[in-house]
Order: sequence, then structure tokens, then C-alpha cells
Amino acid sequence: MKKLILLCLAWCFISCGGENKTKEIGERFFETYSKRKEIDKMVSFYAEDFHYENIGFESESDDPRFLYESFYGWADPNFRFNNPETVQVDEIISNDSTIVAKGKFMAHSYRSRAVEEMRFVILLELDQDLKIKKQTDWFDYPMSEIIEAYYLKQNMKVE
Repeated sequence: MKKLILLCLAWCFISCGGENKTKEIGERFFETYSKRKEIDKMVSFYAEDFHYENIGFESESDDPRFLYESFYGWADPNFRFNNPETVQVDEIISNDSTIVAKGKFMAHSYRSRAVEEMRFVILLELDQDLKIKKQTDWFDYPMSEIIEAYYLKQNMKVE
């Protein structure tokens, strides 16, 4: 009977271990993400073969460095936050190959213009080495941001 109990406990520990590890990765990822400072550390979370998609802005990239330097604008001094943490993660759900986080991107200013708090859901799909192979962002962008992005995209199109 003791062997059966030990076997059951071992099985539970092993089967839940992957989820705990991916949840820890998610927690570290968003802790670093929230501080908006360490681009190299953020890039270390990603697989070499990586794809990014932003649903709201219909944007894609295969370069995590570009994602943080240009798309998220981490090096842009025009972003001003009131707190050192720029996101609040309300929930992380994970399994052995996926992390889903729900939370808020904190209110801030950009070029002296106030930007309201935005809700988000970020889906991180991991490879066998627990590196991010695909990231999908859903942000609840303010309408003014969506309109501005639309016009920017229209101006970038080559005819």
C-alpha cells in the first residue's frame, strides 16, 4: 500500500512539474517585461525560430529584439510611467507548453500625451526547450491608438 501511495505521489509530482515550471517561466517573463529595462534578458526567453503576432494592430515579427526595441519602444524616452512596474498581471494559466497571462498595461504618457490603462491577454507558446516560439498579444487599445495605427499602416503601404 505504501508503494502505491508513493507511486501516486510521484506521478502527481511529475505530471504537475511541467505546469509549475512553465508558470515560473511566465512569472519571470512578466516580472522582467514589467520593468521595461533589460532587452537582452527578454530576448533570452525566446527560441531562435520565433513568431510574434499582435491581433489588434495586425502586426507580425520574427525578431524578438525588434519587438522590444521598436514595436514596444523600450528604448524610446518618450514613454513615461508613474511606477517602475508597467504591467499588472492578474492571472497566469499554464500547461507544459503554453502560458496565458491576463492583466493590465498601466496608464502612462507618450510624448506628453496621456495613454489610458489597457487590458491584455498574452499567449506564449513554448518549444521543447521551454523557449517562446510564438507570442500572440491581444491588447484592448484605446480607439485613438487604433485609428492612429490604421493611418500609419495606410501610409506605409507601397502602391
